[in-house]
Formats: sequence, C-alpha cells, structure tokens
Amino acid sequence: MKFRLEKRYCFPICIVVLIFFLFTFFCQVPAYSAYPPEMRVGISLLNSHVELSFDSGYCLVNKASGTTLPLPAGNYRLVNVCSGIQVLDMPGNSQGVFSGPLELKPLSSQSSGQSFQLHNARYGQEYRGALEVFAEGNTLRAVNILDLESYLRGVLAREMPSSWGNYGGMEALKAQAVAARTYALYNHSLQRHTGFHLCDSQHCQVYGGKNSETGNTDSALSQTRGEILTFNNRVIAPFYHASNGGYTEAPQNVWTSGLPYFTSVPDPYDDPDNPPPGLVNFVVHRYARWEADVPLSSLGLLLAKSGFSNPGEIERVDIVSAFPSGRVEDVRIRGTGGAVVSLLKEKARTALGLRSQLYTVRSEPEPRVWIASSVNGMERKESFPELEGKWVASGYTMKRMLIGESFSAQGNGTKSFVPYQALIFEGRGWGHGIGMSQNGAYNRSRAGHGYRDILSFYYPGTQIDIGY
Repeated sequence: MKFRLEKRYCFPICIVVLIFFLFTFFCQVPAYSAYPPEMRVGISLLNSHVELSFDSGYCLVNKASGTTLPLPAGNYRLVNVCSGIQVLDMPGNSQGVFSGPLELKPLSSQSSGQSFQLHNARYGQEYRGALEVFAEGNTLRAVNILDLESYLRGVLAREMPSSWGNYGGMEALKAQAVAARTYALYNHSLQRHTGFHLCDSQHCQVYGGKNSETGNTDSALSQTRGEILTFNNRVIAPFYHASNGGYTEAPQNVWTSGLPYFTSVPDPYDDPDNPPPGLVNFVVHRYARWEADVPLSSLGLLLAKSGFSNPGEIERVDIVSAFPSGRVEDVRIRGTGGAVVSLLKEKARTALGLRSQLYTVRSEPEPRVWIASSVNGMERKESFPELEGKWVASGYTMKRMLIGESFSAQGNGTKSFVPYQALIFEGRGWGHGIGMSQNGAYNRSRAGHGYRDILSFYYPGTQIDIGY
C-alpha cells in the first residue's frame, strides 16, 4: 500500500517537473491566442475635460464602486472636480459625481460596431470600443480600450499613406501592418505609461480612431492578421521611419546600445542620388534632401533647452566624425570664450530640430559685400567665399573676421557692419534611419517585392510568427 501510494504521487510530480522544464525552455515563444489582446491607448486631449457624444445608448461604470449610470444618446461633458468626476449633459445638468475611474461602455454587449465621439481629442474624433476616464492631477486622462486589430485600423493610415495601395504600394502597407502590430504587442508588456499601453501620438504610433480607417489599410491588416516579427522567439522592437536617405542605421550609432536585427547597409530604394537601375517611376521622398537654417543668435538657446551649456558667441562648428553611412557621430560647437559643446549621435538632430542625423553643415550666408555706385546709387551684391575667415577693416577702422557675416560697402568708401549669421544644415532622409524606411518599402513594393521580402531586408534575421 505504501508502495502504491508513493507511485501514485510520483507520476503527477514528474508531470509538474516536465511542465516546468518545458515552460522554462519555451517561455520566450510568443503566446498564441485565438483573440487579439486588449489595448489601452492614451488619448491626447486639447483641454482638461472630456467632451463626448454617441448616437445610441451607453452606460458609465464607476469602477471603484461598481455602480452603473445608463446614458441615452446625446452629448456629455466630464469634468474633474474636488469630489471626483462630474458628469454633465450638454444643457449643463449634472448626472452625478463619481470617484472614478469611469468606464464608458455600450449598453449592448453585441454592439461590436458601435462607436462614440470625442470632440476634444487631438488626433481623432470617433472611436471604437470603450473609454476609461480617470483623474490625473487637475485634469482628466482618457483611455480608449479596444482589441489590437481594431486599434491598428486607426493607426495604419496615420503612419503610412493609404493611397499608396492604389499605386503599387499594397505590399508596403502589409509590411507596415506587421511592423505596427509588432510594435503594439512589444509595448503591450512594457508598462511604460501609467494606465495605458501606448499613447496616440508620434511618440508611440499615431492613432486616429475610426475616422482613420480605410479600405486599403483594412485589407493590409486582414491579409496579415496576427502576424508579428520575432527574433530568437522574442517579439522585436520594430522601429521604422519615413526615409533613410539611402542608408539604414544601427541603433548604437543613434542611441546607445545595438540590437542584432538592425544593421547599417545601403538602401538604393530610398537613395535619391543612386536609385536602382531600371526602376520606373522611382519615388523620391519630399525630405530625401532637405535644408535647415539655424541662426547663430538662437543656437545657444536651442542648446540650453536641450540641457547643454551655452557656449556664448559662436566661433566655429565642426563635424568631427561620422559613421560609414554618413550620419554624424560628433559635431562640436566652439564659442569665443573657449567653451566647447559636443553633440553626439542624434543629439544635434533632436536639439536643433533637424530632420535626420545624415547631414553636412556650413555657415550662411557666405561673406558678401554690398557695393553701391557713387554715381547712380545702384547697389550690387557680391559674394567672396575666399574671404571666409579673413580680417577686413570697416569704415570705423575696426577689424572683424568674416564668418558668414555681411558687410555693406558704400560708394563714399565707408563700410558699415551688418551682422547676419546662420548655420545651414544640408541633409537627407527623415527620422532616425533605424529599421524600415517607409519610402524605401514603397519603392520596393512598386518594384515587385513582397511584404515578407521588405521586412526581411529592414529587419534581417527576424521571422514572421503568428501572435494570435
């Protein structure tokens, strides 16, 4: 009997040990589910209250107490007051004050297509799913709660033009669908925000709700439903951007650390100067080439806003080093007092508001002399690049060095100093350059590449798995 009792418990223990081993071994594999996970999306509001309306019945649930307030179709305003969240109809009648959080839900659980309107949302107006509202300081925070696929319907067209699908870009839209789905699932478990998984702005993925849904993007989502990118059985961080200017970049050359599924390689399908031979109607991104003027008078303020010291009056700006892609590694700004500010990697892009890290810099304008005729008074502007850095004498016998400055020479021989200094950044691409270039994906799609090939190029070493 004792033997039988021990044997009876031996089998379940072995099963537990086996299950533990299998879980440990396979824990990195994305869990498969028959349904997409629930997303919580923080909605950007234009003011501190919530203005909403709906055409059919909803109810408000006070999640703290479980009490329910049925609301007929109409317009409502939710306001943060000392005692909680006050619900007002649009004539201004109070429907009650609740401790919150409050959740707005359709009265019928079968109303999957039902939607509500948020009239003071920054990026959208009409939303699917439910809405949670809770106090955050003196304001209210609104969170849209819906399944992942419904969320993506409001994302895709805000991140990539839906019209591309009409001009050979459907495979690019599919690639964007997989990348956006992967990005959402990757951030779902990070808990980077309090009360929600993702925001609705470009800091996460731009989300415009139901108003942003289109036929092309819905088709791209349905044809890739549940597909996500993984590396070694882990969901990746699928960064993407508008245009890489002809060269992808590795994360360690932009931020701090690298990731094995990102490399820095030429991308001819986004190179405005060397597109693939034979490609008909190559699309050049509007910011494939760009130019930005930064007045030297505002340079110190821009640096200070980003936490850098103010070098004072600028004496010179040098690009000290660059990566093989051409993206700047170190740009140094030197002031007349000897102070030096070093902007590493993407710091110059973010501090100075540049479109990419792929740029050159020069002073502007070139030293110019305005020459006025002593006979008829007509003026003529002449540029003398060879005068850059040379000393000249003004009419007041003062010496000044020409560093992108303008001087005025009058016909009577006097010279007056007119300061005008700026740095001109000439660059290519838009964004950090890591991962998928949306413009490059579009050109690849138009050239006949499938979305799997597109993703394989921009995320090498990854594979497409089914997340749910």
